[in-house]
Amino acid sequence: MKNLIFDLCKRGGISGDENSVASYCENFLKQYTDNVRIDFNNNVIAVMGNENADYTFLLDAHCDRIGFIVSEFNENGFIRVETVGGIDLRTLLDSAVTVYGKKVLNGVVCCMPSHLSDGNEDKAVSSDKIWIDLGLPYSEVKENVSIGDSVTFNTEPKELLNSRISSSALDNRSGVASLLSVAERLSESDINSKVVILLSCQEETYAAGAKTVPFNYDIDECISVDVSFASQHGVESPYSEIKLGKGPMLCISPNLNRDMYNKLKETAVNNNIPYQIEVCSGTTGTNADHITLSKLGVKTALVSIPEKNMHSQAEIIDLNDVDYLAKLICTYILDGGVR
Repeated sequence: MKNLIFDLCKRGGISGDENSVASYCENFLKQYTDNVRIDFNNNVIAVMGNENADYTFLLDAHCDRIGFIVSEFNENGFIRVETVGGIDLRTLLDSAVTVYGKKVLNGVVCCMPSHLSDGNEDKAVSSDKIWIDLGLPYSEVKENVSIGDSVTFNTEPKELLNSRISSSALDNRSGVASLLSVAERLSESDINSKVVILLSCQEETYAAGAKTVPFNYDIDECISVDVSFASQHGVESPYSEIKLGKGPMLCISPNLNRDMYNKLKETAVNNNIPYQIEVCSGTTGTNADHITLSKLGVKTALVSIPEKNMHSQAEIIDLNDVDYLAKLICTYILDGGVR
């Protein structure tokens, strides 16, 4: 699981440019089903189980990541970028980044040295003043980088103590890894239902995958997988009791199906799978909000991996939670859901 997540996090794939991670996931899923494809929006769609069954599960996890897009050059060879998704601008200055142009180039976000600062630079940089230094003259930058090229954080995934890992893009490559693990486990089982695995595009920007792909299927139940907030310094209720390594988070929300929530909780209890509870009094801010409104409505549940430092270069999760989540989903499907 660790190696799988590390491989996923090392790939680009910002919203709208998910090609690299989509291709990786497609090849992975081909081990377990012949019915897998990438659509024109970079959604990865795999179908498993009994394709002629009259009951269909949809499993969703978004495969895109936050990042940047090149918007301007200047005569000194610096490039300006705009944010794609919710970048934490407080952590941006001095960050190492990767630019996916004609060549893959490494650079650094420009930062005023503290010795030369008058104090105004101590605040978070505004999104319209993000400049990247590639260490190249203008002619080479212009030759290898184009307006619209993608940019991501350049961070090497790290193994921490106690089964924890840190990396950028764990939102939501850890969720993708959990569904790839589900595919592997289901391939070894006799499934009476049809199971559609959707690794969806553009969740961080416009949720295009969640809004469109479900219309192609008559879905009876959907489980959407994402990350959510774990307790850390300064985090107060309602997330102060959510711990890493204590199991996935089952969400209660007005727009989610309560029967599915109850069955997921029952499945966890009966199979000794740790779980935690997340309460959202309104929408969840995830793909689940969109999928539940597909066609005439879809029974939808949200299960999340606890995470620290979301949308930063050093997100942290516990590998056990990813494994617990995969086990929970597999057991739930094999038990037949709430039908």
